[in-house]
Amino acid sequence: MKGIVAWCIAVIILWGLWAFLFKIGSSDIGIKNALFYAYLTGIILSIAIIAYSFPENFEIRKGVLFIILSTVIGFAGTIIWYVILQKHKASIITSFTALYPVVTVLLSILILKEKLSLPNAIGILLALAAGILLSM
Repeated sequence: MKGIVAWCIAVIILWGLWAFLFKIGSSDIGIKNALFYAYLTGIILSIAIIAYSFPENFEIRKGVLFIILSTVIGFAGTIIWYVILQKHKASIITSFTALYPVVTVLLSILILKEKLSLPNAIGILLALAAGILLSM
């Protein structure tokens, strides 16, 4: 578990920098231009990832459809996040929307029948309490 904690901290730092830098940039050039440059950069990075990971057997299966659906849903959430980030405090928006794993956890418990330990359940309840406090 020690190794995974370091990777998770790296993700937290990268995502924190991403939100912070986007807030600064979009405040300077506006949301429309910010989205253009963000997604242009994303396209360039995506081409590199596609070239690296193109499957040997290109096929459409149930898993592929779930990946496509999750990507569309993720993009929708990201676009909404960009818009509200430009109009409101980054400290509040980023903290509040960072509660999205609670949805994943609840769906995993209800649909995938995953089990949650007591400390994990307490952590989720505290995260929800934080969300309520942030929205006040």
